[in-house]
Amino acid sequence: MNLDEKIKQSLQAEQHNLESVLESDSGLFKQLNGIYQGSMRRWTILGTMLAFILTAAFIISAYQFFNSDQQLLWAVCFVSSLMMQIAVKLWLFMEMNRQSIIKEIKRSELEIKEMLSEHFASNSQT
Repeated sequence: MNLDEKIKQSLQAEQHNLESVLESDSGLFKQLNGIYQGSMRRWTILGTMLAFILTAAFIISAYQFFNSDQQLLWAVCFVSSLMMQIAVKLWLFMEMNRQSIIKEIKRSELEIKEMLSEHFASNSQT
């Protein structure tokens, strides 16, 4: 019975901490902002800067394609910089998805702990 009480107290303390984190169901902009807050923050900032640089590169390449004699070079530059920018943005959205999945796992853990605490409470009363 003493062990049941310890389990209940630890679950309640952990539930209190997790409730504040899990209360806010974030939209797209909050999720996008969230990837700049985690442990991968530096990589995300670097990826965002790279995406902006690649955007400028493919815009310049497109402009040069129409105004230059070396159209094949600028076409290759345009296509490759566009594909690299798409890859960087895909990685950023995959990072958002990873954080969303982690948040859902934490919610599931909390629900399981609540169910277990209710189960222990009902068993200790009988």
